[in-house]
Amino acid sequence: MIETMQVAAWFHSVAMEAECKPTAYAVEQRFDALRMDRVPNSEDWPAIQWQRYADGGVTPGAETMQRVEEVLPTTRSTFLVGPKSESGIAPLWLALGGPLDGVRSVLNWYDERLWELHLAGAPFERMMYAVTDAVFPRELLHEFLPKWELDVKRNPVAYAIDKGHVEIEMDRFIVLVALFRISLETGSAFPMMDMVMTGLLHKAVYDLFDEWGIARHVKIYLEIIRDQHREAVVKGFEALQDKQASRTTKHSRW
Repeated sequence: MIETMQVAAWFHSVAMEAECKPTAYAVEQRFDALRMDRVPNSEDWPAIQWQRYADGGVTPGAETMQRVEEVLPTTRSTFLVGPKSESGIAPLWLALGGPLDGVRSVLNWYDERLWELHLAGAPFERMMYAVTDAVFPRELLHEFLPKWELDVKRNPVAYAIDKGHVEIEMDRFIVLVALFRISLETGSAFPMMDMVMTGLLHKAVYDLFDEWGIARHVKIYLEIIRDQHREAVVKGFEALQDKQASRTTKHSRW
């Protein structure tokens, strides 16, 4: 699924850089005009089958991507790293699906102070609040944590974003994805990160990634890994309860 997102975002980045609609026909027409202007010796280039890439179904080859890069610089970075954000190229693919060490490096990309907290062995909650405090007061998060019961209609993060009280920029969203992944891998503060991420997937994900053609993909991908962890937690509690019940029964016989 991540590779599909990479291709779709790349195609949309081509449309953005070419300043045209994100359709295969519009991109083809605009790209050919720009190609002849910017790379004069490109008349023998083979035609690019843009319709293959519009929905992320086919991954462009290295040669195709290089030719597009010559005409529209920075588009390849979208495929390799992620979409453009307020600070440059945002490492969305690493945050979503990279190995744990790579995911942790997103903390350094976001803020050196956050990285220093990680290197110093700070508790996960302290790193989490270093990102969330500026937009979601921790007192509010703690107040609603036992109340929301996995219902997005009771989620304070979703409510604040829906009502326009809070605006989430792409950089913050991506570092929260990285923290969410770390939470899943380590078991640290998962209930809180579950509430925060679920709130972000209600509206913010569309605000940030619709123009890149990947909002729905990002939402579904994160919901899948979230739900898998929820199920694992439930099964773990059930197994623990069964074990305790078995011990109680065994001791009662004595």
